[in-house]
Amino acid sequence: MLFGESDITKAVKDEEYASYLMKNGVKFGYGSLVDERDGEIYSTVNIGAQTWMVENLRYVSVGGVADDDSGSFAYGEVEKNVAKFGRLYTWEAAMKVAPEGWHLPSEEEWHELCEYLRSLQEGLPGTMLKSSEDWEECYGSVVGTDSVGFAALPSGGRYSMGCFYDLYKHAYFWTSTSMGQEYARYRSISFRGGKIGADYAYKTDAFAVRCVKNR
Repeated sequence: MLFGESDITKAVKDEEYASYLMKNGVKFGYGSLVDERDGEIYSTVNIGAQTWMVENLRYVSVGGVADDDSGSFAYGEVEKNVAKFGRLYTWEAAMKVAPEGWHLPSEEEWHELCEYLRSLQEGLPGTMLKSSEDWEECYGSVVGTDSVGFAALPSGGRYSMGCFYDLYKHAYFWTSTSMGQEYARYRSISFRGGKIGADYAYKTDAFAVRCVKNR
């Protein structure tokens, strides 16, 4: 169902981020996805046999209104953060927000991505997925190479009690893989390393969403 004109919540994309994506688009041959629900346009990239969104989802999950009942949050409750880092979603919301023809990737689909990256033998998978900009740089940090055009950003997370954390330091992405009533699996990338972490969290916590195209 399309929103009416007054309900459109399209974000103005961060100018520096848009420039970065434009350069990457030429290098990696990005495609594009138009989310007909709100008019948002996302870059997409083919990695191995998969097609991924290059940007974190920005869709507001309930009725065009962002609030505690929708499961959709701007980091720190600052809407301008959405223009670069996308929104953070509870797991239940994340399971429902993918554009038509796309879905929240499973743990197995993330594993497929990691195995493909390892097969390229160009470094650690997390380093290969990181954007080369916007990550905190300090002693012990690892600079991203963004060698497949995934452009992962350190969008942080939100605990269920309302505390936001790790902007510019960590990327957390929900998977569709549930672990019972309370928990679900997620993948993570840290500014301090080049691996892709795999763990689980409360479904009421909020992380970024990267969708993968249906096959």
